[in-house]
Amino acid sequence: RWRMSYQRAAQLIDAAEVASKISTIVETLPFNESQVRPLLRLENEHERAAAWQAVIAKHGTSITANDVTAEVELLIAAKSKDWATLTEWNALDAAQRTALLSVRSDKQFNKQDTDSIEWARWSWNPITGCKHDCSYCYARDIANRFYPQGFEPSILPGRLSAPERTQVPAAADHDISYRNVFACSMADLFGRWVPAEWIEAVLDQVANNPQWNFLFLTKFPKRMAEFKIPRNAWMGTTVDLQARVKAAEKAFEKIDCEVKWLSLEPMLEPIKFSRLDLFDWVVIGGSSRSSQTPEWVPPLDWMVNLHTEARSVGCRIYYKSNAGMSDELRIKEFPWGDLPAPKQVPKSLLYLGKE
Repeated sequence: RWRMSYQRAAQLIDAAEVASKISTIVETLPFNESQVRPLLRLENEHERAAAWQAVIAKHGTSITANDVTAEVELLIAAKSKDWATLTEWNALDAAQRTALLSVRSDKQFNKQDTDSIEWARWSWNPITGCKHDCSYCYARDIANRFYPQGFEPSILPGRLSAPERTQVPAAADHDISYRNVFACSMADLFGRWVPAEWIEAVLDQVANNPQWNFLFLTKFPKRMAEFKIPRNAWMGTTVDLQARVKAAEKAFEKIDCEVKWLSLEPMLEPIKFSRLDLFDWVVIGGSSRSSQTPEWVPPLDWMVNLHTEARSVGCRIYYKSNAGMSDELRIKEFPWGDLPAPKQVPKSLLYLGKE
C-alpha cells in the first residue's frame, strides 16, 4: 500500500530502535537511517554509542554512511585482534614469535577492481605499515582510516596462507594481471625496520605457491639482495626522483630475480638512468590526490624521454591510468610479453600512393 518492502520497513524499525537505545548515552543522534545501518553490526548499544561518538568527534555533523562504516570496521577489527605491531613483536621471546608466525586463517587475497593497480588483480597484505612518511602515500590514508593500529608496521600472520586459499581464475590463462599479486601493497616489506623473520615468512609463501606471480615494491632495494628471491617474485623499486636512481641501479646489480622492475609513480621530475638495461619493466604514472598532496600528472616530455630510453634497452613499458593518457594511447605491456604489432596507416589515407 505504501510501496515499501518488508525488508525496508524492517530496516527503518531496527534503526529507530537503535537510535532510541543510544539516545540515553549520546547527545547527538544519527541524522538518517543509512547512518544507523552500519551500527547494527555491533553487538550492543554501548558499542554502537561508542562508534557513533567517535564518528562525531572525527567528522562533526558532516557525516556520511561510509564514515560510520569505517568506524564500525575499526571497532570490529580491534575486538578480533589478529595482528602484532612491531613494538609488540619486539617484546616477544623466540618461542612466542614462532607461535605467532604459525597462526593461519581462511583469509584470501583482496580482489582489485579499480584501475589503481591494473597490472595486478589481487593484493596481499600479511605485513602492513611503513616509516618512510612520503607525503603522497595513499596507503597511509587507507590505514589510518581502516586499521586499528594505523600505519604502524605490523604483521598479520593469519593472512600468510592466503596464496594457497585463493584460486587462480580462468582469466589468468589469457591475461597475466589475473595471476599477479601486489604483495605488501600497504607496507614496504624491505624497510630497514622490518624484522628478517617477517620477510622470510612472506618469501616462503611466495616460493610455495608458484601458481602466482608476486610483485614487490620498496624504497630500500639494497636490502632485497640479502634474501633468496623465489623465481615467481617480481622485485621492484620506486624511483620518484633522480636522487633514487643511483641506489636503485647499484642494488639491482646484485639482486638475483626473474623480473626486475621500476615504478616511476609518481614521477616528480625528469629522470634519467645510466643502467636502465638492468630492468625488464618500467611502470610510469602520476599521483592521485592524498590527504597531504594534490593530484599530479607528469609533463608529457618527461615521460616521452623515459619511454625512448626504455625502448632503446628493451624494457617493457606500462603507463598507469593516472599518467594523463586516454586508454587508446596508453601502453600496457608486461615483462617479456610480445610487443604490440606496429600500427599500419590505412591505405585510403596514403593519398600520394605510398605503401
